[in-house]
Amino acid sequence: MKIDTLKRIAVLQTMDAEALARLAAVLEPRAFADGQRIFQEGDPGDAMYFLASGVVRIEKRTGADAGAVKTLTILEPGDYFGEMALFDQKPRSASAVASGATETFRLSTESFGELHISAGHAGLSVLFAMIRTAGDRIRRLNAQVVVYDEIGKAIGEFKALDQLLEIVLRQLLQATLADWGLIVLRSQFADRYEVRGTVNLTLTPGQREDLANGCGFLAPARCETQGRLVPNLDAEEPYKSTARLGFETASLLLMPVTLENQELGLIALGGPQPGQFDLNDLNLARGVARQTAQAILNARHREEEQARARHGRQFVRF
Repeated sequence: MKIDTLKRIAVLQTMDAEALARLAAVLEPRAFADGQRIFQEGDPGDAMYFLASGVVRIEKRTGADAGAVKTLTILEPGDYFGEMALFDQKPRSASAVASGATETFRLSTESFGELHISAGHAGLSVLFAMIRTAGDRIRRLNAQVVVYDEIGKAIGEFKALDQLLEIVLRQLLQATLADWGLIVLRSQFADRYEVRGTVNLTLTPGQREDLANGCGFLAPARCETQGRLVPNLDAEEPYKSTARLGFETASLLLMPVTLENQELGLIALGGPQPGQFDLNDLNLARGVARQTAQAILNARHREEEQARARHGRQFVRF
């Protein structure tokens, strides 16, 4: 195994050449096809993995139904996972699944033990490298917990839908470091949208009308059922060819809000720099969209009932 290959793994980039060479001697290349499980929740913890190429989803069962899972995080090349196996050898607390063709380097607990005994410097270098990057993971997890908790409380307490949607946007902006946020809801009776939430965004009447008609990035975003990252709006089709609404920034995160295949609306976030958002931001937005979809639908039903009641009272007075 070439040392240059390992240097592409972010967590290993600070290791010296000797430590990398000793690590390379005990790593085992493993390739996985799209959808293949690297390990299953409950499996013995016998190795950790460095991700050389592809994407890996870390998933956890959410109930008795084995098919019901939640994506905890999404890992990209340069990440590592399964590292707790080096410390406690307990059963896996979650599953790792390849998303697309994926290449990894496997470090077994036995090999790590041998590395630590025969070349303590190399073993300690691996541990220290993981400790240095663990802080980023903890901060991301803390941010996600706060987002879900605050939105959960808002769903239980909100009295006005616009109030709830503003809280949703503010939490997402804080977690993803987005510049601005927008939520539009689709009309049940016409192919139009209504702007129901904005943060750090002032729209002109013309921009609101364009959004109501589904113009600009809304048109292709409607087809993105799992959401979409647009790392560079000026370079990525079909978005670079859509008409500009006048408030777009370099990168976008677009997440449809759906319930039982019913289109309710869209969450849009904008970032100032190309590549502002990553797959974990997309996964967080997807979870928030699921969390709030039923609340949005219920609130809209209440608004319609109130509107019909007001109309009925006006008709009687007339």
